[in-house]
Amino acid sequence: MTGFAEVEKTLKFPTNTVQPRPGEHPAHIGEGPASEFYRLSMPSTDAPAHTRLRKLVAPAFQPRAVTRMRSWVEELIIAGLDELSQHDGEVDFVHDFAMKVPARIACRLLHAPMEDAGTVLQRVPALNAIFSQSDLTSEQLAEADEVAQFYFDYIGDIVDTLRGKVGDDDAVGALINAEAAGDRLSRNELVVTLVGFFIASYHTTMMAMTNVVNSTARFPDQYRLLAGDPTLAAAAWEENLRFDTPIHFLWRYAGEGLELDGTPIPQGSHLLLGLAAANRDPRRFDNPDVFDLSRPDNRHLSFTAGSHYCIGAPLSRLEGDILLRELPKRLPNLEVLEENPPRFPDLIFPTITRLTVAPQGR
Repeated sequence: MTGFAEVEKTLKFPTNTVQPRPGEHPAHIGEGPASEFYRLSMPSTDAPAHTRLRKLVAPAFQPRAVTRMRSWVEELIIAGLDELSQHDGEVDFVHDFAMKVPARIACRLLHAPMEDAGTVLQRVPALNAIFSQSDLTSEQLAEADEVAQFYFDYIGDIVDTLRGKVGDDDAVGALINAEAAGDRLSRNELVVTLVGFFIASYHTTMMAMTNVVNSTARFPDQYRLLAGDPTLAAAAWEENLRFDTPIHFLWRYAGEGLELDGTPIPQGSHLLLGLAAANRDPRRFDNPDVFDLSRPDNRHLSFTAGSHYCIGAPLSRLEGDILLRELPKRLPNLEVLEENPPRFPDLIFPTITRLTVAPQGR
């Protein structure tokens, strides 16, 4: 599905599921640590497990809770931009900013040592392969298993260190205390959920930050508009998520009663949802292939919709608002030097792998 209306309806339809049948998962993910990560992670679970996990996690990412994070998130983003501004020549925005800053934010969020930010998260793409809609090679699965076990051990050590030291007003603390209560969250669910936070807060943010710099370079008039009016930052972030969607595809399985355009969809049908295409649907958006900060309605599906709506959306919006307020101020002459930057060839996560920029202009 590629139309906005069809994708949105499918995401919100109450009987649709992410599992073909309760407890059933793709055979190609194997039975190792990567499979454990897949089976217990929130994006791969249906009610009632998903509902239970979401209720435990949601309070830590409500807008009020995220607002309390603003000072340290702002500090990390500004520090990253200041580091970038020290370069007089050409640099890779992905390596020198988009990988570093979200990694630091992820480490701060999860109470991981900040010195780990540069290395611990570099293996994320190998684990993300487990969510592919295509078969994995034996080598890819072996690497995913190895990386999953690494993250289980790494986050498990953090959990043991933090136990009894953080409260329920902290995203990690709320889950650790729920696990300690013994009746709401198992240790494996706790660790997998935190690994998922660690990866999501890094990987999708890295993609979105890279995409917005690439997009504003293609539409320099919009960068000038943003520089002249920092209050457009929030709208610019939403338009970025619409224009260049970080996650291109998701999947669902049709539940009872689903109809699209009057056509009944057989229960259990595997549905591949094109989020990126839906966000460029000309029936929903005027001039969808234009990056336009003044677009009157840029409500997109990049955070999905329905029961699996992205729980980290408020944090993403905070990061985007800060970045796009500070970027034109600190790097007014920023230029992107690649017209078609290379992307990782993946159906779900087509990440820009290199974006050569001149922070001070050419």
